[in-house]
Amino acid sequence: MLSVGEPEMRVAAVIALTEIGSPGAMQMLERAVADEDREVRIVAVRALGARNARASVPRIEAAIKGKVLRESNLTEKMAFFEAYGLLSGDAGITLLDGLLNAKGFMGKRDDSEIRACAAMALGKINSPKASAALNKAAGEKDVMVRNAVSKAIRGGAVA
Repeated sequence: MLSVGEPEMRVAAVIALTEIGSPGAMQMLERAVADEDREVRIVAVRALGARNARASVPRIEAAIKGKVLRESNLTEKMAFFEAYGLLSGDAGITLLDGLLNAKGFMGKRDDSEIRACAAMALGKINSPKASAALNKAAGEKDVMVRNAVSKAIRGGAVA
């Protein structure tokens, strides 16, 4: 059902796999992270985060670095970044700090939604290194990013 059904059936399959919770079920959920339907992807990535499926980090990280997620809506971005923060731990700080704080070509930063999601993910990691990355962005001019940084620093990173 996860690969051939209608989107509603694929979401139901993701929910069933989440309930099963076995390593094999988690592997199937990893594949759903790249589903063609946005809702299936969101339910799958949230389930992986909730089930502490650390083996899925490379697939989630690839999505965060990819073009498809950048063009998706804020709900999907938040789901992927939240799961990444929950699962990656300190190993994810370099990527997230780069998205939040780095300046690219001509001093241009990443878009506000990506930066805000990176801040929330750093809040999920909740370590001294993650706090240092958040503190670097505490004086941010962009309101969306500044609010996300503030919320993550306060420990209210649950979106």
